[in-house]
Amino acid sequence: MKKANASFLKKELARCIKNIRTNWRGHIKLKYLVELYAYAPVQEWHPVQPTGNEVMHAVREGRPDLSMWWNAEKRQIETNKMGIILWWNYCHDHDIPS
Repeated sequence: MKKANASFLKKELARCIKNIRTNWRGHIKLKYLVELYAYAPVQEWHPVQPTGNEVMHAVREGRPDLSMWWNAEKRQIETNKMGIILWWNYCHDHDIPS
């Protein structure tokens, strides 16, 4: 088994930290938002009324709320961990490169 390059691991760690710090900004495309709303019930998420700058808010029993909001300054969607998990599941099920 080949050992991972130390510089690669450092770069990957820095990328992951940046994604968490910036709330996964830019990963979710606005053109897929309506489809995500339709896909959320498949994953047992129940959309509720968004407030403020939220573009999507959903609840699921036993999980933290899923929240996606619009960052007007960067002009991109940001999300919490539950939102990025829904996005990755959606991409996997619909063969969309994430």
